[in-house]
Amino acid sequence: MLLLLGAAVWVAACGAWVAAAGAETKSSQTTMIGIGAGEPKQTHLSFDTKKNAKIVKVCTHLIVDKASPNGLNFFAIQVNYPNKTWAHGGPQINKKGDQLIQYANWGGLVNRGGGSKDYKEADPVKDFLLIECGIGKANTVPWEWKQNCEYILTVERGKQVKLPAGESHKVQVPERTMWEWNFSIVPVGKDNSLPPFTHLLYDSADSIKSFYLWNEAGYGSKGDEQHARWSPPTYWTEGSTKEEATKKFNRF
Repeated sequence: MLLLLGAAVWVAACGAWVAAAGAETKSSQTTMIGIGAGEPKQTHLSFDTKKNAKIVKVCTHLIVDKASPNGLNFFAIQVNYPNKTWAHGGPQINKKGDQLIQYANWGGLVNRGGGSKDYKEADPVKDFLLIECGIGKANTVPWEWKQNCEYILTVERGKQVKLPAGESHKVQVPERTMWEWNFSIVPVGKDNSLPPFTHLLYDSADSIKSFYLWNEAGYGSKGDEQHARWSPPTYWTEGSTKEEATKKFNRF
């Protein structure tokens, strides 16, 4: 699917946008693609990459212009690893009681078919040999962020580490060798009133196979009550300092 949309005016980082829902807009980096109210009904974006690319870093820009006052709002980048695990991360606004609380999330699971099945059929004893989340803090934690502000979301491979045998998340696990996978949400303009979010998980995979961008609604919220704009991600492959641009995308 080609992006055949209109234009907009960038006023200032984390400032105002002059653009209608459904219009192509420009971030400080590149064109942006809308998901949510006024857009096609699909909530996910997938992107073409070079064949057999061994991806070790992926980056996208995000602006959330609209969130539902009910239930769950989650705006995430998802990375899929070649060992059949996945991880997702991004900002959230969720209704808790009578309040809307802002959060950030970075976590993942073994793929057993997707959706709730991955959660219900999780087997920590075996799964922690492939992926382990909640390192030092919970997967989802309160974190203050702003709508109509541009953020950079980055997933990047860190060091390869040897984890000792012992108890993790109340499960006994053997010694294992894993890779650090770091996630960050950083406001454009480095606004000191908006500290970045950073978090870590471990995965046995040394690269990313593919990635998606998506909005999620649920628990009382609806997709047409949300709107976010995403830049086509850029990515880096092992051994290269040159970033690669994604050019084609599909909605699903």
